[in-house]
Amino acid sequence: MTPRERMRRAIEYDAPDRLPVVYHPSPAGLHVHGERLLELFRRHPPDNAVTFTGIPGSDAPVDGDGRYHELITDEWGTVWEHRIYGIAGHPYRYPIRDLGRCDEYRFPDTPLVSPAGPDPRARRDRERFRTSGTVSVFERLHALHPMDGVLMGLAERNQPLLRLLARLEAYWYRRIDGFLASGVDAVWFGDDWGAQTGPLVSPAMFRELFAPVYERLFARVKAGGARVFFHCCGVLGPIFDDLLALGIDLIWPQIRWFESDTGRVEHCRDRGVAFYVHPDRQALIPLGTPGEIRSEIRRYADLGRDLGGGVVFYVEIENDAPFENVRALIESIAEYR
Repeated sequence: MTPRERMRRAIEYDAPDRLPVVYHPSPAGLHVHGERLLELFRRHPPDNAVTFTGIPGSDAPVDGDGRYHELITDEWGTVWEHRIYGIAGHPYRYPIRDLGRCDEYRFPDTPLVSPAGPDPRARRDRERFRTSGTVSVFERLHALHPMDGVLMGLAERNQPLLRLLARLEAYWYRRIDGFLASGVDAVWFGDDWGAQTGPLVSPAMFRELFAPVYERLFARVKAGGARVFFHCCGVLGPIFDDLLALGIDLIWPQIRWFESDTGRVEHCRDRGVAFYVHPDRQALIPLGTPGEIRSEIRRYADLGRDLGGGVVFYVEIENDAPFENVRALIESIAEYR
């Protein structure tokens, strides 16, 4: 069974030969652990198409105290401040200072994406499951303007902000078309709707303002023959059920919250929605023991086999995990999946 077929079978709860594993090329983990992490990746290859190009960060800028510090402007015009190498930064300067001027904002150019060509690398990658870059709606809004202003604007139904949301939807149609033309198997969406104890907006606001946007964007993906993957951290409450009802094919949740609510696993299975198992990065991976990690991975693997699929292991190594825990994570997934 090829890695691509394995992913398809797992997503459809169709008894894959083993549970898939996907790797994320996080620069933070490679920066800290170096060649020994690369060697683990080589020894236990994933099912997704991913490239590791070496050890990043040797020329990372530092401040006067010798600590990493970098300001990076993205294609949207947001300036991000980074204090830990390889970890997402915080907005430092926003391109939209005043919601009343949303209509003046100009979106980035839409990249030109050609269909996947017949070169040897493209053919080789077709054996592995390929996903797109991330489509973001809510998070993109509060990267363009401070979050408190966005939340107040949504509550007040600020018209320039709502027009910006409509323009953002139209922009993502063009980007999705480019992803589909490149031959991806799935398009990623990513908006964190949950905090530590509950969702960031009311379910009523989500259903009125955002669910219809997602529904139309998802339809564009499905019409192009690809699947919809959705990343959403935090405690989602009823928004979780809304996302499932919109027709996603796979969800990447915060696993501790996902498992804490009895019935969520079964709900996903009944709706045919697979889920990423991203082992607890708040406590287990940085603070647990290798034995505890192995035990959890075995439990997730047993769950996936009991369900006939549905489980996709996800590995993203950050800067705070001891290497013995990293090794236990990768080796136990390879053993039990």
